[in-house]
Amino acid sequence: MSAPSQYPFLHHPCFSDSREDLWARIHLPVAEKCNVKCIFCDHALGSACHSSKPGYARSLMQPQTAISRTLYELDRNPRLKIIAISGPGEPLANDSTFLTLEGIKEEKREVHICLSTNGILLEQNASRLKELGVESISVSVSAIDPHTSAKVYEWLRVERNVIRGKKMGQIIITKQLAGIERALELGMTVKVNSILIPEINANEMEVLAKRIAELGVRLQNIVPLIVTPTCHHLRSPTKKEVEKARIAASRYIQQFTHCKQCRSDVVGIPGNDRIL
Repeated sequence: MSAPSQYPFLHHPCFSDSREDLWARIHLPVAEKCNVKCIFCDHALGSACHSSKPGYARSLMQPQTAISRTLYELDRNPRLKIIAISGPGEPLANDSTFLTLEGIKEEKREVHICLSTNGILLEQNASRLKELGVESISVSVSAIDPHTSAKVYEWLRVERNVIRGKKMGQIIITKQLAGIERALELGMTVKVNSILIPEINANEMEVLAKRIAELGVRLQNIVPLIVTPTCHHLRSPTKKEVEKARIAASRYIQQFTHCKQCRSDVVGIPGNDRIL
């Protein structure tokens, strides 16, 4: 499962600057639980429409079902090269994620493994992910100041404890940065996804970009907030606001501008995919 060090930037639709010769990917919806509550999160199951919203899935898959479906799709699509787990909950907070990755590794197919995470549990799981063949990781980081983080997230669950406020914000940021640093140390490629929320973090994107660049991250994906019923009091940024944030952040780190904010249960190339 080895690959050239720059493979994600060549063919991976979530990393490549080019839209030509892209590989297809499959998102396996095996992760149910989440350890944080984002203010914009309404990760609903049973969404049959092709709504392009991160975390959406029509239904959950058990690990063995996900593995079988992956093999089925691989046998029918030679351009399917990327196996990803992005939700609908937090992948690293679910044993089903690791069971799925273990099963895929046992099949010894020529594929590349990708994972999306909020980063809070990344440091403690990075070595295990490396052993399971994970090569690229997208980490969601939308704040670098604890006060801002306390507005992006409603609560954090650590074992049986629920934490809120500035203390929560500081813990989340510290763990996210430590997780990113550990993944990079292990040779994994990391992209940071940042949700732009005009009323909350618009003035923080440049500072955030500088900090993650200092860690060694090479690519950031600033995407607009999708307003849901849970955050109806907020608004999506305008195209000009997104562009302004990307220009400011690009002083420190390359910007990814092709994001389709994919669901957690799709297969194919973004913009030309289907629900599992």
